[in-house]
Amino acid sequence: MRAEDRGSRIEDRGSKIEDRRSRIATRYSILDPRSSILFVSSAFSILIFSLGAFAQNPAGREAPRPARTDKNKSAAKPAKPAGNAQGDKPSKPASNRAQSSKSKSVRANLTIVAPPGTAVEVDGKRRGVVGARGELTVPRLAPGDHQLGIFAEGYEPWREIFVMSVASTKFEPPLKKKPPAGRLALIVDEPGTEILIDETQRFTTTQWQVRLIIEVAPGVRQLRAIKPGFKEWSETVVVKAKETAMVNIELKRSLDMEMLRIPEGPFICGDDRGAKDQRPSHQVATSEFEISRAEVTNRLYKFFIDDTGRPAPQGLDYGWDGNNYPEGQDDFPVVFVSWEDAVAFCEWFSVETGHRYRLPTEAEWEKAAKQGGDQYKSAGRVWEWCSDWYDHDYYKLRERINPQGPARGKQYRMLGREGEAKVIRGGGFGFGSVSRRAAERGYFLPKMTRSDIGFRIVREVKQ
Repeated sequence: MRAEDRGSRIEDRGSKIEDRRSRIATRYSILDPRSSILFVSSAFSILIFSLGAFAQNPAGREAPRPARTDKNKSAAKPAKPAGNAQGDKPSKPASNRAQSSKSKSVRANLTIVAPPGTAVEVDGKRRGVVGARGELTVPRLAPGDHQLGIFAEGYEPWREIFVMSVASTKFEPPLKKKPPAGRLALIVDEPGTEILIDETQRFTTTQWQVRLIIEVAPGVRQLRAIKPGFKEWSETVVVKAKETAMVNIELKRSLDMEMLRIPEGPFICGDDRGAKDQRPSHQVATSEFEISRAEVTNRLYKFFIDDTGRPAPQGLDYGWDGNNYPEGQDDFPVVFVSWEDAVAFCEWFSVETGHRYRLPTEAEWEKAAKQGGDQYKSAGRVWEWCSDWYDHDYYKLRERINPQGPARGKQYRMLGREGEAKVIRGGGFGFGSVSRRAAERGYFLPKMTRSDIGFRIVREVKQ
């Protein structure tokens, strides 16, 4: 078919479409103007598409369709070649931080460059020690922030946040060398002494340690030495780099006991509900005095026998090893001591401290137990020696002002021996409440010892 005929046929078809569009538009314009407008627009689009679809070039062939373009979008940019300007290596990212969410699943190696023997921590976990070649590789580390800790001998500890990239990385932390250290040469005269340096370093000397060499940072160092039963020792020492400072630590015994002051005044002595030797109850007045809050301990009694040569406490299945009490019983009440041992201790203690000490009367003991409350410690752990002779009928005399007990004691026979007995107070083990034990009376021969008898002491108050 010739091009002219095909063109004429296309024009006839276009005319028919146009006539049909006019008839429909007229019909819908009568009904609804908006519908007419929509219909005309749709028909016009169909016409344009049809003409474009069947367009031909002058040779009678179909003309090629033009490419669709979006006027609102710019033309596509040419893709950048991989690598840098020279085309040899890819460019590095601006920072070590992970570039996308996909990179979070990537793991890479971090190689730490540091002196051999350096300990490495990552996020608080030990990851190894730098080897002889000066490197340690931490494998499969996720991109992002990590807390690094680097600890090398002779260097200050290094702790920082390190940002790991998606690629394996080498990192050399900026370590700073410590200043040259100094030394403390400590000479300690007492084993078991706890020594503190600047309240941060602490250690306890052993039985055989006499001299200790401690490396410390140069500067002013504060020293303290502590041992139970001794006064605390302290001193400030200047330590210079690469020099040794000699320090002699001499501890002095602490012989002071914790005392409870009992005011002057009356109290009710005895208990009408108790045993016969506690009756009748009656009012008694005492002068002001101070009594030890607890019994004399093994630690304090050891000072006494070390100085005087008096025999150490000994008993059945119990005893001291020479002048040393059983381990771990420093603050236990000393037991297996006679009344005569207790009196001798008070005389020695008075000379050592410059105060007058003695055994309490049983009236003083009972008043302290009744009025001292929780401050009167350990009542009832053991029986305790008092200064009075014992007479089970003594309360019938109703002595009211600072009673000292009878002039002589009653004769008693016990454990194959016979003699006058001294008062013991406190009730010992398993004798009920403290309020009941406060009035409990007992007796024992003054030259004898027992596993449940100790003593506490009174310090007289100067009037």
